Order: sequence, then C-alpha cells, then structure tokens
Amino acid sequence: MLRVYSLLVITFIFISCSSEPEFSGKFGYSPKSVSPGDEVTIFYNPDSTDLAGSDSIECIAYLFNKNLNNAIDVTLTSDKNYLTAKIQTNDSTLGVLIKFKSDDLLDNNNKEGYLIYLSDENGKQLPGSLAGYATAINRWGAYYLDLDRNKEKALQLFEEEFKTNSEQKKNFYQSYFEVVYAVKTEEHDKIINDELILIEQRNDKTEDDYSILANWYLEIGNKDKAEEYESFIEANYPKGEFVQQKKFDDFKKINDVNEKMKFLKSFEKEYPKNEFIVTMYDLIANVYRDQKDYQKALEFLTEYQNEVSTFRFYSVANRMRMENADMDLSFQITKLGENRNRKEVNNPGDKKPEYFSGGEWLQDRQNTLAYTLFVEADALYRLNRLDECFPVVEEAVILTKNKEGDINELYAQVLVEKGENQKAIQVIGEFYKSGTASPKMRDYLYKAYVSDKGNPDGFAEFILQFENSANAKLAEKLKREMISEPAPDFSLVDLVGKQVSLAELKGKTVIVDFWATWCGPCLSSFTGMKKAVEKYQTDPNVQFLFIDTWERVDNVKQNASEFIKKNNYPFHVLIDDKNIVIEKFKVSGIPTKFIIDKNQNIRFMSVGYSGSEDQLVKELSAMITMVQ
Repeated sequence: MLRVYSLLVITFIFISCSSEPEFSGKFGYSPKSVSPGDEVTIFYNPDSTDLAGSDSIECIAYLFNKNLNNAIDVTLTSDKNYLTAKIQTNDSTLGVLIKFKSDDLLDNNNKEGYLIYLSDENGKQLPGSLAGYATAINRWGAYYLDLDRNKEKALQLFEEEFKTNSEQKKNFYQSYFEVVYAVKTEEHDKIINDELILIEQRNDKTEDDYSILANWYLEIGNKDKAEEYESFIEANYPKGEFVQQKKFDDFKKINDVNEKMKFLKSFEKEYPKNEFIVTMYDLIANVYRDQKDYQKALEFLTEYQNEVSTFRFYSVANRMRMENADMDLSFQITKLGENRNRKEVNNPGDKKPEYFSGGEWLQDRQNTLAYTLFVEADALYRLNRLDECFPVVEEAVILTKNKEGDINELYAQVLVEKGENQKAIQVIGEFYKSGTASPKMRDYLYKAYVSDKGNPDGFAEFILQFENSANAKLAEKLKREMISEPAPDFSLVDLVGKQVSLAELKGKTVIVDFWATWCGPCLSSFTGMKKAVEKYQTDPNVQFLFIDTWERVDNVKQNASEFIKKNNYPFHVLIDDKNIVIEKFKVSGIPTKFIIDKNQNIRFMSVGYSGSEDQLVKELSAMITMVQ
C-alpha cells in the first residue's frame, strides 16, 4: 500500500536489455501470453479511476477455471509512475479477474473486472476461459468483485465458447442453464429440454450430469423425468452430493427440535465431513432463538460451541439485545462466542474460503469477533457493569475500524458516562468525520462538551463543523455512487391480489427493496426501513415497494403475508415468486435497494445492510432528495 503519483508516459516502450515493457494506460500485464502455472506481472495506474490520489491501494486477484478457484492478496509496489505486482497462476487456471480498492472505494474496471485470459504453449486462448468468465458474470463475480451481472453478455460468451469448443459445454451446464433461463424467457424450457436430451444420449455421464438432469427436468416442469433421475441417483450414488443436499432439504422441513437433532446426528455419522453440518447446528440454535427459549439456546451453544458457526453466538445474543431479554444469559452466550471467535481469529480451524483473500478472511473473522464483543458489551452495559463494558466495546470499535454505527454509538455512550469527556469529544468528532455518527451522538457530544467546558456556550458552532463534515462526506459518497440507467419495467401482484407495475408509478420516486423472509440482513434492516416508510407516508411523490423474492417455501404469498402481519410492518409487498424481476434488475445478493427517479431511471443501488437503522434512514433520505 503506497502513495500514487501522476503518470507521464502514455505509450508502451520497450527498453533495450529488458524484456519488460514500459507501461502506460490504466492496466496492463506481461507477458502477453500467460499459460497455467506461469507468473504474470501486472501494471496499474489509478489516475483516471475513483482511486486517484488514494494514499493506499490494495489488489485482489481471483483465479478461476469453471468456478472460482482462489482469491489472493497481491502486493503492489511502486515502479516509476505506476504500480506493479506479480500474480502466480496454477495449473488449472483458465483466467484471472482483478480488482483494486482503497478503503470503501473500488476500481473493478467499470464493473467488468480487469481480466487476463490464459493461453496454451502456442499462445492460443484456453478452451473454457470464455465460459469461465461468463460463469463469473452470472454469479460469483457479482458477489466478490461487484461485476455487472449482465446475463445477456454471459449468454453471448457461452455461445461463443461452445461454438468453438463444443466439448466445454459439459463443464458449464449449471451456469449456462441459469443464464438461458433468465435471458430466453419465452423459449428457455425448449432450449434446456433439448440440451437435457443430448446429455441423456451421452455414454460418459457422471453423477453431476445425473444431478443436472434431475434438477433441471424439475425446473422446466417434467416431474416424471426428474423423479426418474432422482431415484437413479439415490440408488447409484447414495453418498453423493445430490443425496446429501436432498437430506439437508428434508432436515430443514422438520419442525420439532428433538427430531431435528436426531436427524442431524444420523446425518453427521453418515457424512462426517459434509459442509451442511455446521449450518444444521446453526439452524437448531435458531429454533431456540426464534422460540425465545434462551436458556435452551445457552445450553445448546455450550454443548456444541465448536460445532456451530462463529457467527451463531452473535445471532442469538443480538436477538436478545433487540428484545431486551435476559442479559445474564446473553452475557454467558457472548462469552462463549468471544472465546470461540478469538481462537478462530488467531488459529483458524477451517480452510480459507476460495472467495476470500487471506486479508479479507482475517478481516471477516475479526468482524465476527467484533460483533460478538459488541453484544457482550451491550449486555454488560445493561447489567450496570460499566468498567467491564468499556474495554470490550473499545476493542470492537478498533476491530471494525470505526465503521459500524451501532458499535460506535455504544462506545460514545460509555465514554460519556465514564466521564472521559475529552476522549469522547475526540472520538465522536472522528465518527462524524468518517460518516459513522448516529443521531444520538449529538446528545453524547453535548453532554461531554458541557461537562468539559462547564457550560453549553459555543456548542452550536462547535458541532456544526462536525455535522457539515459528515454531510459533505455523505454527499460526496452519494454523488460518486449516483448512476442513471433505465429501470426494467415489471408488473407483480401484491398481498391483496392487486397488480402493481412500475410504469404506473412514473412521476414518483420509487424505492424498490428486494428481500426474503429467510434473509437475516433483510430482516435486520426492516426496523430502519419501517422508519423510512413512516417518514414519507404522507408524501405522495415517494413510493416504497418491497419485492419478496428468492423464497424457499411452496406458498410464497402466504408466507410473506403471515410474516408482514406478525411483525406489523407497514410495507407494500409484491411477490416475485418466479424470481423474474430480481433477474431483470441483475441483483447478486439481498437485501438490495434501488432508488428510481420520476423518469423511471435507476439513480442509486444499495446492497446489504450496515447494521445502523438511523444511518439507513439518513442515506435513503439523502438519495431521495438528490433524485427529486
């Protein structure tokens, strides 16, 4: 990570006595032809990107074949007027996608990624590399590099690949069919059915091929064929992935927690290394959480503290925090979680996920520890154990690099109540400057200011500098994120059976929120979204639409209706039970919100939830104001 200076050279010039080219432009690499196992040198100049002038720039490279193979941190060094680095490929690499980032800023080559296709020893592009990139566009690249999930482009790449290398199709059926299903809406059943018939005719079918046949015959409505292949797989591959997935699906349908546990123990004995096992333990913990049987949750987490995920302790205790439940129990749960998470940070027991670089994986583990420490500190605070609370919440702030609003808010509150007024003033000022201050921090800053100065004189002028800084930072951020592209039209049925289309809302600012009842971050964001809806409920020019999608239940409408009624949310919910609209909007993860202006253009897209409901309302309000 280093300071970047302006680039003066504007062409590639080969220097005598050197095989390395003199670099110009934004991105380049050498040698021109890279084969699997080779080391490739990359060159990068951020002067014309969002990272221009950044004090520190990081680089992450994603090595792919038919799927994402590995993500690696790449060390950048300064070479003359640009940055350079070396990336080691492996024997199975078909291509490399690269992104550059600096704090919250990202350069991913206008959502296409910086791309290097690999070649054979003759310099010919490797078969499968186009399809590998298409697979990235379809799914994983959108998640981890924020690539444009352009399924039309992905389909073009697949078709180009298969026209030249028809034998590659068998390596990419799943992703290819997903793209066909999304793009060829009028003819996808026939296209996929014809391909399935060709698979049936092959003599070299694998377990994966039979799984494709079973799953996709079911998807296009041929239940007889689907059941035929499902029975074949169960008889011939009883230990295979398909059967394990089916049993996991059966596990999720069990309601009785004792039966769930019995099923899990049997599954674990039969498939001891299956990746679903951790999730199954988590789901049992969730049953106790959702039933508000927190004593049982504590007992379960104590007994299986090494079997559940590190995140589960936070998940249970945070629900208790929001409900102001038994804080003694909450504290015990978070202490278990703290111990487990510290071990994982310092000596991870699991293999690094392929989608995380080493640095990202460490930060993810540190964040999970920080969230656990936050709910632990909150429990200590409510138990009036302020001195114990202070170092815990302070560590959580440090681990999350001052970016989590709720954690920052508790830290500010504790500082003020401990009488550390000067430090509180300094810290809250930093939160304002970084844009992570909540509305409550104004009160905390006022208390610290008055206690430190002895009177409130000059406070209004004092805080104005921080509020102006925060507003300017938010405006700068939103200005950078603002886009303008036509919103896909859609027409969906709401919970009372009324057809609602985007076109009929022309002239209004429309906020579209894609969500699902199983999505934790979606549900966590709903307290903030409720505040936002209520804020604009009398404004006829602002309309909120909550599109329920990607559900995993049979009766999506009934499931959504019961959920909204149970929680008394004032949301206008539309049902995307065929997942058609979410594909039109190229959504890669939920919750995702779109701010659409009166001319039906998308002006903002917001993915995920930061955990601060006040910040959510503030940012949404600023977006709405900017597009009106």
